[in-house]
Amino acid sequence: MDPVADLAAQLHGLGDRDSYLRAAGELMCRLFPSEMIGWHQLDGAARTAEIVPYPDIPLEGFAQRLVDTADENPFFRSYVTDLTVGMWQPRRLSDLVTDLELHRTRTYSEGLRPLSIDRQIALLSERKGAVSVRAWVISRLHRDFTDDEVELTCRLQPLLRLLETAYGDSRQLPEDASCSEAYSLTAREHEILQLLGRGLTGVAIGHLLGISPRTVAKHLEHAYAKLGCTNRIDALRHLRGE
Repeated sequence: MDPVADLAAQLHGLGDRDSYLRAAGELMCRLFPSEMIGWHQLDGAARTAEIVPYPDIPLEGFAQRLVDTADENPFFRSYVTDLTVGMWQPRRLSDLVTDLELHRTRTYSEGLRPLSIDRQIALLSERKGAVSVRAWVISRLHRDFTDDEVELTCRLQPLLRLLETAYGDSRQLPEDASCSEAYSLTAREHEILQLLGRGLTGVAIGHLLGISPRTVAKHLEHAYAKLGCTNRIDALRHLRGE
């Protein structure tokens, strides 16, 4: 199976953010054997950060180090100065700085070296404002990422952005099956309404689920009829019990 389609097939339908991050980290580690894969969230304005690593290793203090060294972080500097609208290419650390330049930064001395890491690639999954980003960062020691691996990250990035919208936050509709049963919704109809409620468009839902936008529209048409409404706002209100 195509690795992008396989990732989508195994990750969609997860119930919460933590389940998604753990599963995504595990699957990406199979695609890119590495010392560590981490989901990073950094808000330069609020000066807050979060790192969710796979495998689950103690990273006490490293989120704060990410904040403190943001101005020297080659990835962060590259992304916040990129004015591209809608899509951002994955970055390989070695394409941004030389080893000498990297070793002179606090990012390396306080962040990478203590973890025995010197090769990374970052895939931006969300950008909010000028200095707030979420990204998956794959880390290795002494083994750089090949051009083929860079190409694969380019193919994965659009999917990771969809998954971020679907599962990266706590927003979700009730998972209780009785909600669907009350309106005789099928599992697929309820799933599509959940993704709709998380902000995905019909086209994005189709891409994530591996079905056509027309099929998504048909499922929504049937769901709306069962719910006695004609639009997604009223449908989501029904399911939320509003």
